Amino acid sequence: MADIYSNCKTFFQEDKPQFLSLLEDTINLDEFIPVSLYNHFYASTVRPRKYKIHSMLCALLIQRIFSIPTDNFLITSLKYSAELRDFCGFNKVPDASKFTRFKQGFLEGLQFMFNNLVKVTEPICQSIDEVKAAMAIFDTSGVEAFVTENNPKYANKIAKSF
Repeated sequence: MADIYSNCKTFFQEDKPQFLSLLEDTINLDEFIPVSLYNHFYASTVRPRKYKIHSMLCALLIQRIFSIPTDNFLITSLKYSAELRDFCGFNKVPDASKFTRFKQGFLEGLQFMFNNLVKVTEPICQSIDEVKAAMAIFDTSGVEAFVTENNPKYANKIAKSF
């Protein structure tokens, strides 16, 4: 796991498309998507779905990994980055209402999925560096830096002290 983290850190800092390739090769979303979420998403509707569940979930993962604060900023990032669009599998970037409906309509399944994801990532973070792992909180929205009063400058100050 430490080697994967090392490679991941290098790719993330030096070559973002290679970082996305590493994510693509190592994360199998099928292992984390609950069957109930998959079935609910693909339940018969009047019109076929324009976007795949994997594409929407990859976009949410990208949003967490790159700490993208809003859906609008995520959409802008996807529009201007062919690599991110390709990673997510989007031919066309969904609008904000699609992301909102996806998050609201499938909330329970998404919470279950991210809970399972945290169960996998938390021990990895602990094994890499217990002190730095203590700086992160693990919840249903993913792995986020712990900040006092929602102040990102505080998290940066704490991280630099190590």
